Amino acid sequence: MVTVILPTKNEEQYIGETIDKVRREAGDIRILVVDARSRDRTVEIAREKGVEVIFDNGKGKGAALCMAFEHTMDDVVFVDPDATYPVERIGEFIRALEEADTVIGERVSFSDGAIPGPLRLGDTVSRALFRLLFGRWLDNLSGFRGLSRRSIEMMRLESPGFGIETEITAKTARLSLSVRNIPIHYMPRRGKSKFDPVRDGLCVVLSMCKWRFRKLKQPDRTAR
Repeated sequence: MVTVILPTKNEEQYIGETIDKVRREAGDIRILVVDARSRDRTVEIAREKGVEVIFDNGKGKGAALCMAFEHTMDDVVFVDPDATYPVERIGEFIRALEEADTVIGERVSFSDGAIPGPLRLGDTVSRALFRLLFGRWLDNLSGFRGLSRRSIEMMRLESPGFGIETEITAKTARLSLSVRNIPIHYMPRRGKSKFDPVRDGLCVVLSMCKWRFRKLKQPDRTAR
């Protein structure tokens, strides 16, 4: 079983369309919205479509996702519902979880304006630094991912903010978990971005350093 998790904060422009796309591609799958106290109609739209909504603790995206992971015992696929990711390909992520512990939507192409110039440079530097520290070229910032229940339990995730994707990617490498990369196209966001280049960029770098050098418990290879 797989639960699709949609982390939201003021995403009324695209949340309804995202839910429709998930259902069109994945059928009657469980969808869970974890909301950061949106001030627009995000929650109302999700509930009108019959989707379960929980509210996060206000500590950031990572804390919201961790709360959602605790709200289900399924494998999960999570994606930012802001029009930047090809949600219509979610079926590929669900199928990939049948064999892989982690699935990463690797951003290999970008629409014009999807990432402003300075941020595009920062994205490239982030991937290069990740490869330097962990020895693997993985997209540590993608917000479209799948995680098996086993990997969630082994990772013991704790990053409260935008460092969560980097923590997931770092622990995938450190714990030698199986990974499937799915090449995707990244598109411009609808609505205002919540990413602060200085604050959140520093958070990502610190997350990489932290999870490169902290001792981790190795997974039980007999579990699945």
